[in-house]
Amino acid sequence: MSSQRRVLPDVLGVCREIHDRCAVVLIGSVARGGERPNSDIDLNIIFPGDELPQQTHRYVDDDNRWQLQLKDEIRGVRIDVAWETESELMRHVTGDDVIHCWPFSNGVILHDPYDIASPSLKIAQQWFAERPEIGARIEQQYDDAKSKQRQRQRSG
Repeated sequence: MSSQRRVLPDVLGVCREIHDRCAVVLIGSVARGGERPNSDIDLNIIFPGDELPQQTHRYVDDDNRWQLQLKDEIRGVRIDVAWETESELMRHVTGDDVIHCWPFSNGVILHDPYDIASPSLKIAQQWFAERPEIGARIEQQYDDAKSKQRQRQRSG
């Protein structure tokens, strides 16, 4: 089991402390089973309806609303988090912004006791399943960007 998978229960605990009815969707290389030793954990946290947490938390800030940002490190594993409300997520996946939901469409639900992420995830998955060429193009762009990032890290 990878170090990323070993810390997932800790990450879920943090997310449940933020909002007890939130959904947590794992995205990125860990969701795809392609993590490397230095991979981070990429998460989408979805809050029910239009609700936001009652108290402030470093995982939920203006800089990471639907944009992944480094928010934590647990046992040496970086945690990148993006968050959104259930209502706004539905607008993303049913509107013109759906193409930007590709990472989410490849996600794995880790926690969704109130079924708030599942409907949007199904819509996004269906949209990309009907347009495989778009998903393939985005995946290639993503792989190219990651490869360039690794090259910069090795040379810098």
